[in-house]
Amino acid sequence: MNVKDIMSRPIIVEDEETLVTKIAEDMEELGIGSVVVTKGGAPAGIITERDIALKVLLKNKRASEVKAREIMTSPLTTIEPEASVEEACKLAARKHIKRLPVVEKGVLVGIVSIRDLLTRKPEFVREFYF
Repeated sequence: MNVKDIMSRPIIVEDEETLVTKIAEDMEELGIGSVVVTKGGAPAGIITERDIALKVLLKNKRASEVKAREIMTSPLTTIEPEASVEEACKLAARKHIKRLPVVEKGVLVGIVSIRDLLTRKPEFVREFYF
């Protein structure tokens, strides 16, 4: 089984200049926990709910004054759609990340989460949590 078989799409993206308030509103409206941040149309980073909590709220910054590029996790770790689910599990575990954007020829085509991976490969739970 390949990553393309389990990835979610469409993926929600925000430009690096987008304010955190807009990102949080979009996340809430769409019921999602992360967005991929683009620079010049290309995937450049990722912002999760945790990033907003730790890098904005906890530091008493005004979300209406903070841009995506200031809090995004970068460089972005990505995987290709033809990679195996096992390869994705190993990469996510090694990098300690919970979401892997799927990129084909420089274009964002989907995202795969730790939940997507462990549902298909539960034996990898030790890699992530022990």
